[in-house]
Amino acid sequence: MGNEKLHYINNLKAFLAVLVVLFHTSSAYGGAGGWYYIEPSDDAISTSVLTLINALCQSFFMGLFFFIAAYFSPRSFDDKGFFNFLRDRVPKLLIPAFVYFFVLNPLSINLVKKQSYLSSLGFYNLWFVMALFYFTLMYAIIRKTTAIKIPQISFPSIKKIFVFIIFMGICNFVVRLLFPTDRLYIHDFTLGYFPQYIVLFIIGIIAYRNIWLNQINERAASIYFRISIVSFLTMPIVFFLDGDRINYFFGGVTMESLYYSFWEPFTFVGIILKLLVLFKKKLNYTTPLLSKISRSSYSIYIIQGPIIVGLQLMFSSFELNVILKTILVTILTFVLSLGISMLLLRIPRINKII
Repeated sequence: MGNEKLHYINNLKAFLAVLVVLFHTSSAYGGAGGWYYIEPSDDAISTSVLTLINALCQSFFMGLFFFIAAYFSPRSFDDKGFFNFLRDRVPKLLIPAFVYFFVLNPLSINLVKKQSYLSSLGFYNLWFVMALFYFTLMYAIIRKTTAIKIPQISFPSIKKIFVFIIFMGICNFVVRLLFPTDRLYIHDFTLGYFPQYIVLFIIGIIAYRNIWLNQINERAASIYFRISIVSFLTMPIVFFLDGDRINYFFGGVTMESLYYSFWEPFTFVGIILKLLVLFKKKLNYTTPLLSKISRSSYSIYIIQGPIIVGLQLMFSSFELNVILKTILVTILTFVLSLGISMLLLRIPRINKII
């Protein structure tokens, strides 16, 4: 696949970088999800809207990141082999992760409240990078030690996609019996969400070998996108009827957990398919600005944490609706992160890492 055909993937990565900033900013102002500093609010309607935004983003955006990362792994391994593949990938993953662990995470925490250095160490946002490191390492080891070949598989039919959704729902429910989605584990992993991440990473590899991005069934994408909309719209209704049992959604043998386990794949599958189709049809081009944003998407992901916290504290005394604050801080964080990223990418050794 030539580079000219990859512009839409780069633009999609840029879009996902914006969503990451929005998600974390929304968490900061009361949307579901942890953050360094959550500004208190009595506006239940606005915080409920932010929670729905976060639930929607959470359903698909990190899984799509893993899919994209995996999609480019087979060709890189084919070209470089085991050692050069890891020599290229590992520093790009571990160096930013440990910079965050030792520098940016303590900075973000101490902007809010003084805390000892040792107790403020952590990967936090960079859990994704650590997970990608383990997935990449496992992929390389499997390629090195086995003769497994990806079979020729045509793009899944509408019926097979439905079976996949049911499979993902069952996996989610079973895993969340042991690992609820409101708990963090090693490297700040939320293991309750990992079935999607692992499966989409594997699908990314299969998709590359079978050129699925050129075979996506637009009819299937349209059908499942409509299903995604309906699925998403059930959430505010369910929360309204059962919102006082929010902890029951995170895991365990509960109807709420069963609902959320299946809600997620019924929502994310159609959104991901629609985004891939839409970006390929409408955004398969580049401009100087889009190129800069795409090139900076990884570094934006790395550095946005303390920037959000700093802007939160700066605007904490402003009497604004929390949704307006979320929009304002999201825009400013993205612009500042992009500017800093572009400066970092001018530094010769750093631009090889990020």
